[in-house]
Amino acid sequence: MALMNSGILIAQERSQLWYLVIKNFKSMMREKSQLVWLIGYPMLFIGLFSVAYDTEVFKILAPGLLITGPVVIISQLASHFAEEKELGTLQRLTTTPVSRLTILLSGLFSQLIVGTIQIVILIIMAAVFGVYFHPDVNIPLLFVIPFLVTFTSLGFGLILASFVKSSSSAGGLAWFIILPLQFLGGSFSDEPLVDFLPTSLAVEAMQSVMIYGTVSFDVVGLNLILILITGIIGVIIGVVLFQRKTAIL
Repeated sequence: MALMNSGILIAQERSQLWYLVIKNFKSMMREKSQLVWLIGYPMLFIGLFSVAYDTEVFKILAPGLLITGPVVIISQLASHFAEEKELGTLQRLTTTPVSRLTILLSGLFSQLIVGTIQIVILIIMAAVFGVYFHPDVNIPLLFVIPFLVTFTSLGFGLILASFVKSSSSAGGLAWFIILPLQFLGGSFSDEPLVDFLPTSLAVEAMQSVMIYGTVSFDVVGLNLILILITGIIGVIIGVVLFQRKTAIL
């Protein structure tokens, strides 16, 4: 009986989780301005850099430019939860049987879906803009690297979301995280300025995969593991902070 009840509870939690994921995703799809910003911002840099620099320089910079998009999702997630607070949605949800962890995970998963769509669009548009891809480029790795950056960025966004109370402050404060990750991580230069940042690791891995066609685990594997570990730690810290700050709900 206990196992049956446990199974029923798990099934209910999964149902609640996916219901909220779909709800959040549909809500984001209606926010056309945010989607345009999320997709348009990195595409703008790809377009501008393709015009401003010659082919050889653009070839070196392009891998970093593909990392700019996933980092912007920090602002998107923080603003999402801040807006939910402002509208009172989180307060209403916490009075229902839905757990706070389910609420947080639904926000993460819905943003991860948006981030996945963004990555696919960016890779396609990069090819349209003439970004160089090695003839033997590994397509799965080309997707996995920015995907891991998206996951890690969501960890940063969740930490920020645990402190802010309005969508306007969330959007502004997020850039104090986004810009250092982008500029110090080498998104707009030929090499990272700080080696241990997740964006630095991602840019190095993208350069190896895109420019040199590298698929060796010895070259990119450690970078991917470190990015993933950073993301897991960030998400755990964000979840703990969000759950402890009961006053913000």
